[in-house]
Amino acid sequence: MIEISRTFNLGQFVNNDSYLTRLNPRTKLIGAILLIALFSYVHTFTAFFLCLLICISLQALSKISVRYLARSFRTIVPFLIFFYFLQVLFYVSPTAHTTLLWHWSFLSLSIEGLLQSLLTIIRALLLYYLVLLLTVSTSMVGLTDALESLLSPLQKIGLPVNEFVMVLVIAFKFVPIFIGEAERLIKAQAARGVRFDQGNLVQRATRYGALLIPLFLSGFKRSETLATAMEARCYGGGRRGWRRSKRREFHYQRSDYLAVL
Repeated sequence: MIEISRTFNLGQFVNNDSYLTRLNPRTKLIGAILLIALFSYVHTFTAFFLCLLICISLQALSKISVRYLARSFRTIVPFLIFFYFLQVLFYVSPTAHTTLLWHWSFLSLSIEGLLQSLLTIIRALLLYYLVLLLTVSTSMVGLTDALESLLSPLQKIGLPVNEFVMVLVIAFKFVPIFIGEAERLIKAQAARGVRFDQGNLVQRATRYGALLIPLFLSGFKRSETLATAMEARCYGGGRRGWRRSKRREFHYQRSDYLAVL
């Protein structure tokens, strides 16, 4: 039986009163954007080692168990391994200097391909870790308010910032909901005798594909219910310069400035 919700904790807020949790959500969002840009720019093993030290420091500040965060990596590691082998076999060097180890037709294996593909996988793991740490140390309400606050200058020129942020957060929040719904459907089919852990790859894919229709129907019903509830509460803006009031106002502290620096 597949327990997806136990291994996928992206978007599950952990309020452990740590230093990282108490930071201003705007500070954490700005810091995450800067670190994502940094991790996307570096391309050497030495630089990635320094990035790993940054992640270790953030892990210590968050006071979240490494084992808890490692659960979520189980869902993406198989895809990264598959992507790694594809990138190695179809690697095309930007220069003419390649050390071929094996070659057949349009497939090739080279030292440069192995190293560059490994750098890509390390970058993907570090980026996923940053997003994961941001979501487990910040509530959805905090992320929503931080995005609206940072993008509020765009609202003065008529851009629907509140609606854009709300759609983005709802889409992100639907991820654990869809995972829970998929797990419920898998258990229901398993109770009727369907075995998802037997058969070859095509047979398993066919069984999982049969879950897509009820999964999307459930998603459409949930979205319709959510839209009706938002309309009943008169959600929406209307005119240029309109800004939604907040029950909790954010204020920068000295720790926030130090964190950004």
